Amino acid sequence: MEKKYLDFSLEEFAQDLGSKKSMPGGGSVAAYALNLANGLASMVANFTSGKKKYAAYQADIEKILEKCQAFHRESMGMVDRDAEAFLPLAAVYKMPSDTDEEMEAKYAQMQVCLTRAASVPLDLLRLSKKVLDLHEDLLEKGSIMLLSDVGVGVAMLRSAALSARINVMINIKDIDDQAYVTRTSEEVEDLVADIVKRSDYIYDEVFRRLR
Repeated sequence: MEKKYLDFSLEEFAQDLGSKKSMPGGGSVAAYALNLANGLASMVANFTSGKKKYAAYQADIEKILEKCQAFHRESMGMVDRDAEAFLPLAAVYKMPSDTDEEMEAKYAQMQVCLTRAASVPLDLLRLSKKVLDLHEDLLEKGSIMLLSDVGVGVAMLRSAALSARINVMINIKDIDDQAYVTRTSEEVEDLVADIVKRSDYIYDEVFRRLR
């Protein structure tokens, strides 16, 4: 990649996404959705910080802001990580396979690239759970004036998690290491179940309080 998506404008990213290019794709979009969810958590915390009404939570809000800064860098980096993981995988598909030796080399490289490609959305799921923890805290400790942003944040997180799940599965389905596949599948399903359940609860609670 000549230019990282981190350096793209929103318009440039959207145009590349909608063009006849293999990158960016769903994985980068999922990572960006996670980054936006984290940004909303940061915004809620920033508007809560220093307010007398929420003084009892000030220390917690400051910790949330610190985590948001770290999670921003990590999630934004995943937008490019996902695309970068696709490049070697795409190259493997073009490797010759006319002889037994070529087929064996292609197969071995494919297994390595599929595992690397699956690692990005798996990391995304792990980080999504951490960002969700922040929104769960902000549901009770964040400014009520920004309650709707908590709801939007968990909606984005839910989407990011379900998207990451698909992107893990599309890569591990052709991996022959069954122990790895089973272990990864179980972790993915546990993470998604937790994220969806808690996101739905927080979203519904936000909606109830806003009525």
